[in-house]
Amino acid sequence: MRTPFKSALASALLVALAACSPAAPDREPANGAASMPSPSRDAAGATRLTVYSGDFEGVNNAYPGEGMPGLALVSQTLRRQVPAGDGELAVTGLPRALDAGTVALAPQDGGVQVRGQRYEFALAGQEELLQRSIGRPIEVSYSTGGSRQTDRGVLLAAGNGLTLRLDSGRIKVLREYDSFDLVELPGGLNAQPTLRWQLAADAAGERDFLLDYATGGLAWRAEYRAVLAGADGACRMDFAGSAQVANRSGAAFADAELTLVAGEPNRTAKVQPRMERMQMAAAPMAADVAGAPEPLASGEYHAYTLPGRTDLPDGSVQQVPLLDAARGVACERRYETRNGVAGWTPPRPIVQRDFNLVQGRIQVGASLRFRNDAEAGLGRPLPEGRVRMFDGADFLGEATLHHTPVGAEVALPIGNVFDLSGERRREDFRLDSAGRTMTERFVVTLRNARDAAATVRVVEGLPRWSEWEIVEAGGRTWTREDAHAVATEVEVPANGEAAVTYTVRYRWAADVQPQ
Repeated sequence: MRTPFKSALASALLVALAACSPAAPDREPANGAASMPSPSRDAAGATRLTVYSGDFEGVNNAYPGEGMPGLALVSQTLRRQVPAGDGELAVTGLPRALDAGTVALAPQDGGVQVRGQRYEFALAGQEELLQRSIGRPIEVSYSTGGSRQTDRGVLLAAGNGLTLRLDSGRIKVLREYDSFDLVELPGGLNAQPTLRWQLAADAAGERDFLLDYATGGLAWRAEYRAVLAGADGACRMDFAGSAQVANRSGAAFADAELTLVAGEPNRTAKVQPRMERMQMAAAPMAADVAGAPEPLASGEYHAYTLPGRTDLPDGSVQQVPLLDAARGVACERRYETRNGVAGWTPPRPIVQRDFNLVQGRIQVGASLRFRNDAEAGLGRPLPEGRVRMFDGADFLGEATLHHTPVGAEVALPIGNVFDLSGERRREDFRLDSAGRTMTERFVVTLRNARDAAATVRVVEGLPRWSEWEIVEAGGRTWTREDAHAVATEVEVPANGEAAVTYTVRYRWAADVQPQ
């Protein structure tokens, strides 16, 4: 096939668009139908949009369509003129990621009933248009022998070319064609997703309706900025946050009352459109105040209702305020090595000489640690998001902050330190099978190329067996990090080095067989 979209097809699509577009406000709808424009804006009531966190990257990189990642609840009051008796009400301009099974249209006035609901998918493209035109008259233009020809007939098949029954009765297969013109458009052709309801009204007049539905294609995540000053335990930071809201749903939302929910509700598999109502809870409302929103309880989650109104154009990422800047928050800038750490208990003592042996050069990693409480300078729920960390104007690194309640400890990796390094070496290993013991001795040497001293926390894993003791501490205090690790803090002088040693002994009972 060469160029499929020519003027004839463009004309057909323009006719289709006109056929499925709502009637103009000053024009009486045909056949008792009450048409509605996009539900993103209406004089009777603004859209209330509740967007849930999670799936931000998936939404940001997705193409609008059914079953998209992300979750948002849309609620809007609409006022429209309806005819007396039976009539139809239609809404277009909907998200392509709309979950039709969640749609609920509830009349807010007496004297009108909703008797049925239908969701019509948008036309996907040329292939779908052809499939829905099988059995209908068609004109196809193509080039042959340097001239242009047109065949007329009934479309029998569309796929790898077109199959026509010509007016003469012959069957013709066209593998390549330039354009086609549909004499009759297939029914139910929509240029965009459309919802239709069958209504029954006691009398003609303006009526209010509450439209609720869920849609994919929208998500948000928090974006935090932490500016650090000072080192080690003297660290202080300025901490601020905003929210990035991604909209790739296929529809724009204007003048929306926006609520962001920090949480990911469990959801079942995507359902197919069905003729039933599902009432959804309205988004919580908040006072119209300036600054970042206050977090409110929302079921099992936290909700942030933004003051004022927000526009969310389709195919955009909008930044909105989330967390007012906190100044001088107490923090710790920790330097640390973690070696030979295992997070599991072996079923039997592991006596192989070189099991989990880490030797040679080791990295010293930096991390940012703070407590999310009022005493430290914070003390508010922190939704999941990305934290970008700076030393003044210098970028240090970024990390993911998970949903963090008030009072929780936070540890964020920054990256490996350039001027701090180390070396780990095992000096001795002894196995006493008869005495059911095993002994290892390690030395860790730390080097500091800076002009100021640095404190490095050394964390050593003890993964061979669950029963162990430090029999030689090298003159230091080793604390239990967890069931399989010990830790100590080492002061490394400026432009110097420091070494730590320890010996661990494992032992096991007579009825335990080593491996």
